[in-house]
Amino acid sequence: MNQKNAEKPAADRLRCSNCGSERAAADKFCRNCGAPLRVQAKPNGKIRGLSGLQGFGLALIAFAFGYALRHYGGDLSQRPEPPAQSISITEVGALPSAAPSPASPRATADALFNQAMMAQETGDTAAAAQFTPMAVSAYRGLSTLDLDGRYHVALLNMAAGQPQEALSEARTMLSEVPNHLLALSASAQAHLALGNTDSATFYYRRFLEEYTPEVAASRPEYLDHGRTLPRRRDEARRFLQERGLRPDND
Repeated sequence: MNQKNAEKPAADRLRCSNCGSERAAADKFCRNCGAPLRVQAKPNGKIRGLSGLQGFGLALIAFAFGYALRHYGGDLSQRPEPPAQSISITEVGALPSAAPSPASPRATADALFNQAMMAQETGDTAAAAQFTPMAVSAYRGLSTLDLDGRYHVALLNMAAGQPQEALSEARTMLSEVPNHLLALSASAQAHLALGNTDSATFYYRRFLEEYTPEVAASRPEYLDHGRTLPRRRDEARRFLQERGLRPDND
């Protein structure tokens, strides 16, 4: 057999281009250094490069994971690998012309938040258990936390089964903006999880009463969560209707 055509050993073909560590064919990131694996195999076995959008997403995830691993994660050697999905660019905002270098601590926290929420939505419990506490720690490590960040922490606490902590974040938000829609919704959800139906009813009512004028305020976090607010409105209406109640503005 012609030696030039002989297949190379698997170890030569499946290695991280950054550190040289062996990897599995399905790996999206290097298990040793966390670098994104920059090539994908086509069905015919040829290799194609990542698109710019995919490359940005993978690079941001890899940086966020490595940053959090160093600063927030502690001993993660026994934790499961991160999920293969990339960050949803539509959730983190407009795509910049180039990936930030280095990413800011807030960008790292937001990237971890997106990974945690994606894992929750897809039912990837192992990834959710890994990324949720890392995201919370990343937000807690910021010198300041705006309303959008506090809402993210409230959602992470709800996802982690900690409604009392979520309620605490929502209260902090309401102390700054008493009619804040995201805080009212988070308060209702937290009270419902705690079994406080009357309190949940109170906050759902307030949410619906304040919905129109608050949406008109066009707060930055409302724009960031523009697809969430109509769903929360439908959720509040459904909750009240199931109890034979009507909001004052209907």
